[in-house]
Amino acid sequence: MTPEELYRYDVNGYLLIRGAIDPETLVRLNKQIDVWEEKAWKDFEAKSQGENPEVRYDDIVNQEAGLLSLAANPKVLPYLVEMIDKPRLKSTWIAFKWRGGETRLHSNHTPTVTHNFYHFNGKIRHNLLNMMYAMHDIEPGGGGLKVIPGSHKANYPRSRADDVSDMLVELSMKAGDVLLFSHDMGHCSLNESDAIRRTVMYTYCTGVIANSFGGDALYDRIFNAAEEGSWLKYLTRQPNGFLETYPQPELGAALSV
Repeated sequence: MTPEELYRYDVNGYLLIRGAIDPETLVRLNKQIDVWEEKAWKDFEAKSQGENPEVRYDDIVNQEAGLLSLAANPKVLPYLVEMIDKPRLKSTWIAFKWRGGETRLHSNHTPTVTHNFYHFNGKIRHNLLNMMYAMHDIEPGGGGLKVIPGSHKANYPRSRADDVSDMLVELSMKAGDVLLFSHDMGHCSLNESDAIRRTVMYTYCTGVIANSFGGDALYDRIFNAAEEGSWLKYLTRQPNGFLETYPQPELGAALSV
């Protein structure tokens, strides 16, 4: 990460990386996701009146092989290594939001406590770093993530009675962009457009933290099939306390995925 990126991320709690998916790959992945959107339409139409108009499929990398390439995207690996100690893939999902689809304002560990440190020994350190890919353009009002910049370092809890809408900043994205953000930062979203918001999410944690679901063996199939010494193999290793279960590859010009 450049000094400028580190400063902006540290202050805001997020960083937008343009063109993290090349145009050819974006076209290919969207064709695969079209199939999931057809399925999502059926699940959406089966929802009861008043339900959140969003359809989400968890653990997508175990169901859609094409999306494995983004789990160890060479364009974001340097950020993972910079901001997470011994990073590991924690959870993945694909989400479709229709008009009115929302994610309510929330955060993970704000205010921080000792075991949830954000900055330690001169390094940014996350327990949970999110990466949200926009597969289609997300225009203003189209469900872009709304964030409270800097709230990942708040020293006081947010009062539930406090309407903080005046503090929210909406982040528009272009197809192929990825948004890196600390889950400790207050964030939410609401699609107020007629376009279906299509995003893919990857979350990363330190090697000591367990998977969100599926148990320690969640990524064993991917791990066993991945190339030896690759970042995909490293990121899908099992958690095992403070003991590493696979050696971390070197970051270099020839990043293997």
